[in-house]
Amino acid sequence: MSTYLAALMGYVIGGIPTGIWISKVVAGKDPRAAGSGSSGATNVSRVLGKKWGVVVLLLDALKGFAPVYWLVPLVFAENIVQMQIITACAAVMGHVFTPFAKFKGGKGVATAAGAMAAIDAIALLYSLAVWLVVFLISRRVSLASLLAAAAFPGMLLLSKPRHPTIVFAGGVVIALFLIYTHRANLARLVTGNEPRFF
Repeated sequence: MSTYLAALMGYVIGGIPTGIWISKVVAGKDPRAAGSGSSGATNVSRVLGKKWGVVVLLLDALKGFAPVYWLVPLVFAENIVQMQIITACAAVMGHVFTPFAKFKGGKGVATAAGAMAAIDAIALLYSLAVWLVVFLISRRVSLASLLAAAAFPGMLLLSKPRHPTIVFAGGVVIALFLIYTHRANLARLVTGNEPRFF
């Protein structure tokens, strides 16, 4: 029962379509109708400008961080780490397949980053360093996100080699899921058609 509750809690909170709601309030637009077709911060910045992209980025990250870091310890008395991993994975899935907007949301990077920060902030900082280096060299958000996600499980081991197995497993699941959500970007990167951010 606890497993289902953790998954439901993460999925519902992660599924809050912040980018869609903000875009509709600010400009009467659905960000999924333009650019990459995503409701995430990168595409919102294309539709509304960088300021609103940053707002969506922070809110999407909070959707991953808040349930994992704050709610799980409040709701559950046992198996906290396990419940946090389940909640983290569900939050990322909720963002991508949001139940509030016909199951089509963003690609999950910011929400995953928030959840990862709650699980191991040092490992996230290492992954963000990878993201920053790749982005500055390539100027492609998708490539930076793909490589940072792929690096995260290794960064967990670098940060704390004795992490419980479920933490490493959760990091692998989230990384693979983010690679899956970027499959179209990956195809464009291979063909050289992926646009630069600036």
